[in-house]
Amino acid sequence: MNLKNKNTILITGGSGFIGSSFSKFFKKRYDIYTLDKKKKNQFLKDNYIQHVKCDLCNYEKLEKKIRDIRPSIIIHLAAQSTIDFIETKEKDYLRDNIFATENIVKLSIKYNIKKFIFSSTASVYKANKNKLSEADKIFPNNIYGKTKKINENFIIKYLSNSKVKFCILRFFNVCSSLDKTIGEFHNPETHLIPKVIHALNKNKKIYIYGNNFKTSDGTCLRDYVHIKDIVIGINKSISYLNKKKFGIFNLGSGQAISVKEIVMYASNIIKKKPKILIKNNRKGDNDKLVCKILKAKRKLRWFPKYSNIKSIVKDEISWQTYLERKKLQRSFYNK
Repeated sequence: MNLKNKNTILITGGSGFIGSSFSKFFKKRYDIYTLDKKKKNQFLKDNYIQHVKCDLCNYEKLEKKIRDIRPSIIIHLAAQSTIDFIETKEKDYLRDNIFATENIVKLSIKYNIKKFIFSSTASVYKANKNKLSEADKIFPNNIYGKTKKINENFIIKYLSNSKVKFCILRFFNVCSSLDKTIGEFHNPETHLIPKVIHALNKNKKIYIYGNNFKTSDGTCLRDYVHIKDIVIGINKSISYLNKKKFGIFNLGSGQAISVKEIVMYASNIIKKKPKILIKNNRKGDNDKLVCKILKAKRKLRWFPKYSNIKSIVKDEISWQTYLERKKLQRSFYNK
């Protein structure tokens, strides 16, 4: 296939879980460049995907890379994300989430980028016992959500008055594995599902942060969305901008699953009794974060086909089996 006939995509944070998964899934559809402070994701072996090492906060270097690549589409995924480090890395959140976003938005306008996709988060919403729609109140209760709210406002303000078309995608809990050769590989790993599977496989303790939430079993309710549905949703948003100027969409399963339900389901599949230890609630955790996805279904024609507990757990188990076979290890520390 001739790359000259393809759109060129630049993915910031391209070495991360979502960026590398999108790259692998759509490597033959687009001419893809991953841009990251880190080296290319070790699970991306494809020659189709070119990697650029660059700090988004270095405006001059970033401008040179964009000028050289001349992407028609930018997918902006780079950010500090996990709430586990909110108290210890507040300066990093401000630098990497706000300053970096301002740079990439300004350069998108300067170089006439056709389409700009921004990954936001469920954490921008005010806590609500009901399912959240895109029209619900924005009132984040942690630094991560606050930086994403600032990003959204900046993007709307500047890109609305430019020729750049844009989508803001509010991701809920992205999880599982694209296939058995690419998945979450954070180091240290802080996300629930990989930690649960690892703990069960290794007969280790499973730490649950809080059992006094206002839910049926006392553990917090979340909306888990499979990585394969996420990358398909990003691609749907790119197509949406063929005819529309902008859009804001939730991308989630639309279903609530508690932490305890995840633990018990995985333990039944692996056939091992969980060793559960209850810890204090983490700062910034809400009782419930679950979304409505009617807007994404109607306007993007996006449907979360893989975001059920069976597929999520099965694919995570397959991924960790692959890592074991390759003797690839990561830290699974607990507080």
